[in-house]
Amino acid sequence: MMKRLSFILLLCAIVSVASAQKITHTFQNVPLSDALKYIQKQATDYNITFIYDELEDFRVTTHIQNKSVHDAILQIVGFYPVRVVKSGNHEIYVECTHKTDRRLTGTIIDEQGQPVAYANVAILNPADSTLLSGGVSNESGYFAIPYEQDKVIVRISYVGYKTVYRLIEHPEVGTIRLQPDNYTLKGVTVKGQRLLYTSTEKGLLVSVQGTPLEQFGSATEMLSHLPLMMSNGEIAGHGKPEVYINNKKVRGEDELARLRADEVKSVEIITQPGTEYDATVSSVIRIRTIRRTGEGLSGNFSGAYRQGHEHYENANASLNYRLQNGMDFFIRGYLTDNNTRTTSTTDVQLQASSIWNYHKDKEYGNHMKYYFADLGWNWEINDRHSVGFTYTANNYLGNRKYISSSDEQTWQDGIMVDGGHSTTITLTKPKLTHSANAYYVGEIGKWKVDFSADYYNAHSLSEMSGSTDGEAPVSSNTAKKNQLVAEKLVVTAPMPVGDLTFGEEASAVDRTSDFTQSGFSADNHIQQQTTMWSIFANYALKLGNVSFNAGLRWQHERNRYDLNGVRNDEMSPNYHVLIPRASITYQKSPWTHSFSYQCTRYNPPYSILSSAVTYSSKYEYQSGNPFLQPQTSHSVVWKSQWKWIHAEAIYRFQENVYHSIGSAYDDVNHPGVILTDFRTVPKTQYYMVVLNLTPKIGIWQMNYTAEFAVEDHDYGELGITYNWHGLMTDFTFDNTFTLPHAWILNVTGSITPYQKSAYWINKTTGSLDLRLSKQFLRDKSLNVALIVSDLLRTKYDVGTAYGGIGYRNIFRLYRDTRRIGFNVSWRFNATKSRYKGSHAGQSERNRL
Repeated sequence: MMKRLSFILLLCAIVSVASAQKITHTFQNVPLSDALKYIQKQATDYNITFIYDELEDFRVTTHIQNKSVHDAILQIVGFYPVRVVKSGNHEIYVECTHKTDRRLTGTIIDEQGQPVAYANVAILNPADSTLLSGGVSNESGYFAIPYEQDKVIVRISYVGYKTVYRLIEHPEVGTIRLQPDNYTLKGVTVKGQRLLYTSTEKGLLVSVQGTPLEQFGSATEMLSHLPLMMSNGEIAGHGKPEVYINNKKVRGEDELARLRADEVKSVEIITQPGTEYDATVSSVIRIRTIRRTGEGLSGNFSGAYRQGHEHYENANASLNYRLQNGMDFFIRGYLTDNNTRTTSTTDVQLQASSIWNYHKDKEYGNHMKYYFADLGWNWEINDRHSVGFTYTANNYLGNRKYISSSDEQTWQDGIMVDGGHSTTITLTKPKLTHSANAYYVGEIGKWKVDFSADYYNAHSLSEMSGSTDGEAPVSSNTAKKNQLVAEKLVVTAPMPVGDLTFGEEASAVDRTSDFTQSGFSADNHIQQQTTMWSIFANYALKLGNVSFNAGLRWQHERNRYDLNGVRNDEMSPNYHVLIPRASITYQKSPWTHSFSYQCTRYNPPYSILSSAVTYSSKYEYQSGNPFLQPQTSHSVVWKSQWKWIHAEAIYRFQENVYHSIGSAYDDVNHPGVILTDFRTVPKTQYYMVVLNLTPKIGIWQMNYTAEFAVEDHDYGELGITYNWHGLMTDFTFDNTFTLPHAWILNVTGSITPYQKSAYWINKTTGSLDLRLSKQFLRDKSLNVALIVSDLLRTKYDVGTAYGGIGYRNIFRLYRDTRRIGFNVSWRFNATKSRYKGSHAGQSERNRL
């Protein structure tokens, strides 16, 4: 049956490709009506219907290469306010959506007389400067924008050039010349160029298309070079972001690895997310891909290899088949062989009934091979409705192996009482994980609807065995089952003034964990069930240069925690919480200022809510804490931006921040054993300043970020007497050089200076990374990069931590970050993914 179905699909593909008419032609400043007439003559199988007079003011300059009739029409229409509707197999209707008697027309050029494509043209009301209409210039710098009033103000802007304002009383504006916006940097005149980003009401909008960022291979690499991105993958001052690709929530970093940077049009960095995002979300990255057209088969292939002490390699393949009716069928596969090694030296002291000292030279490695596969379908029915479905499966290839080995010496009150070699091996057995996502995105009248539903099912089985010289071996087994069902609905409603977004989100989680051991602690069976339901509303209003945004999210959460088959009421709290968020933004080129308040709420990961005590070594046990409370954060942020200078001042107050704490496990029955579990700090305050500079001088694009912070923790209830308030700093210096012949050189350095804060002291650490890449082939579809990370082998973690009750740890750790390798990627017949689904219940999935 499958062979027959595959044959039918292949036959349909061949027939559709063979029969599709293709258009190749160059249009140079011709009326859109004439361009349509030309295509009509070539399209014997299509009837193109349009009104000549309403389209003749729109002029076309573009080159069409081997495009279908429908795609050729979409290309010549471009950004004009023109709708293209395909009806049946042979009818195409083209009409202007703004039917007015006047068209504001003109041509935009730069200081050298060259046409400026994609410049923003806004038509404003002279009375109050409110926006009436707008558009962009085409490839020849020409624009045509419908408008109604007799007298208007036209505002023409392009990043890196001075904004032009003109009072217009006649439709023909003529030629407008833009002048560079120049500035001086230490005596050097820097000519205005396209800025790396522009400021938005909620954060930053970064241009990728047409910048060096598009040559960074995968989206994963490209994101690490965005403004405000730190070396740890967080947005400076705003934590780990949620990532979306064309409205679809990214489920894992492998999705970003499959997306090529040169397929990305722009990236929006949202540091002030509204209540339509989950209560856990403090920042968002939204990736918009380039709108590509075409039918038939397309795909991309990529591979990567890294070699340090251990090696890492992956291979990725993605195929997409697109029909003329807007349907896409896609399949993706990903294989990874990931091996890591970490070495550490620690000197630990525990003060209990005796004073215990431990010296340990440790090496631990993680070895895993895994795959995942996506199979999906989506259908862009028309420009108002889209549906889709994706099924994903992933699993280990063989056992995932975690090996920890160490040479240890133990002293009690100054007398050496133990020493030898210790080994712990944990094997995670292969278990197939399933997930599915379905979505609908559309417009019903003037209402916009975005609905997604998700299912996730994952089982795991881990077997641990540990041994120490001269001691009996120990072992344990942990079997887990995780299941999630979730849905999310977001609706945008028409309003006389402003924008109103509202919706709801629901999720249900069922998780079980069976833990058995050989006698070092106690067996237990845990079942955790959580149901969450949220409703939210967000209202945005723009008055001139000032924008207001306010939202509220109500979240209801029910928990059930069963230990060994008996419900524990104390561990089964229910919550009803309100999550408010608000901001006010003032924008007047080149300045942007904003003031915002944001509330976030984090539930602890399920893994640290377990009461099971697990074995790490003879003197080290680990456990969770089922009594942990959700963590709540309140942030007040002031942000200012002037051209390529971005600055933020942040105050954050947090409640119930959970930390890992070391203490004596059982001083009577297990003397000298350290238990590491989790406790909450009642309140924590952060004071932070963030700076980002992105000037460009010739071929040199700079992206420098600095983070300055002071913390104030309340550790008194935990029994920790240390609470330093030293300045914490973190610097990233990202330098990209655009060289001739499609070569790109990137040199990135990061440094974290000495810190003495809270209960730890960290010594200076940092790294230097190099990347040299080149694009090959006429369409630049082949990208090869040589990559060196931590070139000087300086990315050590060295310090002292007093994170416990009578506990001190002096440590030195290295994670084998110095590696050399390469990336290779190639795409063919690229078409943009039309999959528009987001993901429901994402915060609960992250906890699992």
